[in-house]
Amino acid sequence: MADTAAFILLVEDDPDISAITTIALHLDPGFTVTSMRTATDALQHLRLCPRPDLILVDNNLPDMEGVSLVNAIAALLEEPPPIAFITAAHRAADRQRFEAAGAAGVIAKPFDPIGLAAEVRALLSRAGAVHADRSTR
Repeated sequence: MADTAAFILLVEDDPDISAITTIALHLDPGFTVTSMRTATDALQHLRLCPRPDLILVDNNLPDMEGVSLVNAIAALLEEPPPIAFITAAHRAADRQRFEAAGAAGVIAKPFDPIGLAAEVRALLSRAGAVHADRSTR
């Protein structure tokens, strides 16, 4: 990551998980976090605000399934940022479905708040390497 903080968009409807995630990432000066409770709010945010460096999406949102949100983001943005799922649905079949939708990774709930920043850094690093590899082709 560069000298500026990475901007993370969190889409999580559970207020407790949203708060824990946001606090855990804010403890690292390398992250700024904006949290949305619904897919609709996240899509509106993406239409109006700067592009995040990473989007963390819960799969079970009240207004749209996470995979559907990933597809909506891909339709909305010419070059969508990396998107990772932060979800309790993390069986092998779930992971395959998320990867097929283009997810950069999965953070399993419950997660360790202390290790969350490191997981997010690893996701950003992998996503940056994939992006760099694609741009050199």
